[in-house]
Amino acid sequence: MKPEKDFPHAFIDLAKLGRTDWQAIALTILILACVIAVSTLGALLLPIPGMPAYRSLYFEHFSILAAFNSLLLDAGSPVGVFGFWLACKFALRRPFRSLISIDLKFRVRRFLLGAALYQLAFMVGVAAMWLYAGLRFDIWTSPIGHFQLPKTDPNVNPILKVSLALITLLGIAFLAFGEELYMRGWMTQTIGQYIRIPVVVVVLVAVLFAMFHTQYKWPVKIEMFFCALGFSALSLRDRRLELAVGAHSMMNIWVTLTPMFFTGSHSNTHILIPDAIVFALIKGALPFALMYWFLQKTKGWFAPVGESLPHIENAVSAEHCS
Repeated sequence: MKPEKDFPHAFIDLAKLGRTDWQAIALTILILACVIAVSTLGALLLPIPGMPAYRSLYFEHFSILAAFNSLLLDAGSPVGVFGFWLACKFALRRPFRSLISIDLKFRVRRFLLGAALYQLAFMVGVAAMWLYAGLRFDIWTSPIGHFQLPKTDPNVNPILKVSLALITLLGIAFLAFGEELYMRGWMTQTIGQYIRIPVVVVVLVAVLFAMFHTQYKWPVKIEMFFCALGFSALSLRDRRLELAVGAHSMMNIWVTLTPMFFTGSHSNTHILIPDAIVFALIKGALPFALMYWFLQKTKGWFAPVGESLPHIENAVSAEHCS
């Protein structure tokens, strides 16, 4: 039996509701590869301008290594979400929502709580970055620039603008859900069956999370590493992904909207490695540390109500002891 307050293993061992053998893992990867390959080929066959040239270029430069990299990256995409649903049904033989939470549910309120708490904590981080840059480099300017409404076409219907904005926000949230399902859900639970020390699992997943963001240079990868530690801390303590998904969504919203709504010249001051690490800690780790502290102080972590959760925990414990 696991200790009563062994929150990390309570979430990690949801994998024991189904198959955890290496054949199931291999079949899961195969299902993901097939789904991603079919979606890629389907996209290449779309009858849109420029696609024939892109299709020719794609097949001309195709390689097994590129396909493998695509699998690693696209597993966290909306297509990957569908792939994990199929994998849970036919390979892992467990509920799809066991990748999400201890009570096999997705709670929108906790998602919104995660987004709201991250927004508040992020603003504290912005103030801390402003203060550090001022004291360290004597640069007293906003780290995110100055707010300015973007120029828009007055002929575009306002309802259409609002609709597009809502669709964009929903898309950002679903992309964050896909990444969290992949990294903090399936990958954490899978690695956790072989490495039983949660801290090691969290660090390994954080390294992979930073590496998978290939579009960023090393200073941002450091920030991604600390963000991943925060996502894992929230999800393992809460035994569910919604807080991490909400925080991840709000973080992506800031990444998307900052270039659109905040302008201003950035300093060309040379940043040393220690300074880059400090900025990564402030921007990547501080918001999650504040969120964790707030939830700890207010006892805001998920508390099960009803009979379904004990039933799940008993099933996991029985499998763990067998």
